[in-house]
Amino acid sequence: MLKAGLLIFMFSFYASFFLSVAEVFAQNHLDQEIDVDAASGLSIRQALDQVAAGRDFYFSYASSLIGVDARLPVERYSGTVKDFLTLALGTAYDYKEIPGYIIIRYAPGMLDVAADIENSEKQTTIKGYIKDYQTQESIAFVSIYERSQLISTMSNQQGYFEIKLKNPQSSLWVTLSKENYRDTTFMILPTVDIKAKTMPQRLRFSPQSGNVDMVEGSFFGRLFIGFRQRIQRINLGGFLGESPYQMSLVPGVGSQGMFSSQMVNNFSLNLIGGYSAGTEGFETAGIFNINQQNAKGFQVAGVANMVGGGMEGMQVAGLYNIVLQKANGFQVAGLYNRTKSGSQGLQVAGLYNRTDSGSQHQIAGLFNKTDTSDGVQIAGLWNYSSARAGALQLAGLINYSHGAVDRQVGGLVNRATYVRAFQLGFINVADSSNYPIGLLNFIANGKKSLSAAMDESGALQLSFRSGGRKLYGVLGLGYFPTNSQTPAAYDVGVGVYLIEKRTFSLDTEWVNRVLTDFRSRSDFVASFRLLPAYKMSPKTKVFLGPTLNFAVLDQSPDSKLPGQKLVEYTSHTNVYGVFAGVITGMQVSF
Repeated sequence: MLKAGLLIFMFSFYASFFLSVAEVFAQNHLDQEIDVDAASGLSIRQALDQVAAGRDFYFSYASSLIGVDARLPVERYSGTVKDFLTLALGTAYDYKEIPGYIIIRYAPGMLDVAADIENSEKQTTIKGYIKDYQTQESIAFVSIYERSQLISTMSNQQGYFEIKLKNPQSSLWVTLSKENYRDTTFMILPTVDIKAKTMPQRLRFSPQSGNVDMVEGSFFGRLFIGFRQRIQRINLGGFLGESPYQMSLVPGVGSQGMFSSQMVNNFSLNLIGGYSAGTEGFETAGIFNINQQNAKGFQVAGVANMVGGGMEGMQVAGLYNIVLQKANGFQVAGLYNRTKSGSQGLQVAGLYNRTDSGSQHQIAGLFNKTDTSDGVQIAGLWNYSSARAGALQLAGLINYSHGAVDRQVGGLVNRATYVRAFQLGFINVADSSNYPIGLLNFIANGKKSLSAAMDESGALQLSFRSGGRKLYGVLGLGYFPTNSQTPAAYDVGVGVYLIEKRTFSLDTEWVNRVLTDFRSRSDFVASFRLLPAYKMSPKTKVFLGPTLNFAVLDQSPDSKLPGQKLVEYTSHTNVYGVFAGVITGMQVSF
C-alpha cells in the first residue's frame, strides 16, 4: 500500500518514454495529420520514409524486430501518424515521442508494479515487486530509474526492487523499463505542492548502432562490464542522461552506479576504468576508458581508449585507441590507433595506424593502413592505401596505393596506379608515372629497353633502362677485356628523355660506375652522357654521344685516366681526374 504523508498519482503509459519532455517541447509528432499513397505497392519501410520526408522528425527502429520490408496493408491512408503506425504494424508496438524522433519498439508485454513508499526527512524510499500484467509472474532485471535525479536500480530474480531518492521540491518521475515491454511511469507529488514543475532537459535520445556489442565484447568490456549493466543498457536503449561529472573505480562501481552506461559526462575520472554513454569534455583513466557512443574533447588512458561512436578532439593512450566510427582530431598511442569510419586529423602510433575508410595524416613506427589517404603517410616499414593515397607516402621499405598518389618515397618498393609527381625508390611500379626515380621502374605507360655499348675506356657494357615518359633508371654491367686490374663494372644511374621524334631522339644520363676486381681494388667513375640517336625502327635505334667524367682511382703504377684527360691530381692513395669521352651502341625497346 502507498503510505500517507505523500499524495501519490500512479499511472502507466505506453506511448512516450519522455512524457514530460514531450509536454515541454510540444512536438506532437504522433498527432500530425498525414496522407500516404501506397498504390504502387510500397513496403512499410518505404512508407515510413515517405511520412518522415520533409517533416521535423525521423523514425528510429530495429529492423530485425519489425517487419518493415512487408507490404503496406492499405493503398491509401489519411489520418494521424499514430493511427497509421498502428494500422501498418499492429498493436504489439510502443511509440516513444521525443524532439526529432518517433521511436518504434517491439513491446507486446505490459508491466505491473506494487510499491510501498517510505518518506523520511532527507530521502524517499520506494520498494516493491514488478510483474507481468497478464500472467502476474515476477519479472527480473527490469530497470528502475528516476529521470530528474538520474538514480537507478534493477529488479532481482524475484522482481523485487528498492530505490532511494533525495526528497525533491517538485514531483518525482519513476520509470520502469524492460526490453519487449512497454514503459511504465509513476509520479510522486509532494503534499505541499501538487503542481508539477517543468524539469530541466537532462535526457536525450541517440539511436544505438551495432557497435555497442563490439564495445561490450572488447577485452576490457568482457572483463569489467557486468551482466546487470548490459541488461540496463538494453532496457534503456538509446536514452541517455547528462551529468557534469562522475567518478568511478571500475564500470558499475562509482558515483553513477549501473546508470553510468547511459550517462554523457563533461568530466570523468576513472581510477581503473569506466564505461559511459559518452564524454563531452575531459575523461581520464588509470587503465581504460570505454564510451558506448561518442567522445568529444580530451580523453587520456594509461592503457586504452575505446569509443563506440565518433571521436572529436584528442585521444592519448599508453597502448591503443579504438574508434568504431569516425575520428576527427589527434590520436596518439604507444602501439596502435584504429578507426572504422575514417580519420580526419593526425594519427601517431608506435607500431601502426589503421582506418577502414579515409584518413588524413598517419605516422607510425612500423606501418599505416587505410582505404584512402588525403594527406601524409609516414611509416618505418610500410604504407598501404587500398584506394588512393594523398600528398606523400614515405616508408622505410614499401609504399602501396591502389589509386592515385602525389609522391612516394620508399627504401625498397613503391607501387601506385597513378603518380601525379614522382616516385623515389629502388623499384617503382605504376600504371602511370612520368617521374620515377629508381633502378628498376615498371611503368605501364612508360618505356623499357636493353642496349649494348662501348665507351672511351674500352668497356663492353649491357644496360637495362626503365622508366616513365620523362625520367628513367639505368642499371648496367660492364666488362674490360684489356684491364686486368679492374675487369668488371656495374652501372647505376638516372636519365631524362629530352627529345622524342619519329627518326631522332635525344637522352641525357647521369651514371655512376664502380670498377672492381672483386678482391681489394675498387675505382669510381661518375659520367654525364648526352645520347643523340637515330631510329632505325620504332623499337630500335643506334646512338653516339659525348661523355664528361669524374674519376677516383686507386693509386697504382698502371692507374691512368681514359679518354681525353682534362684535369688530374694524384695523392699518395688515389688518382683524381676529369676526362672527356664518347659512347656508342644500339638500343632495343620493348
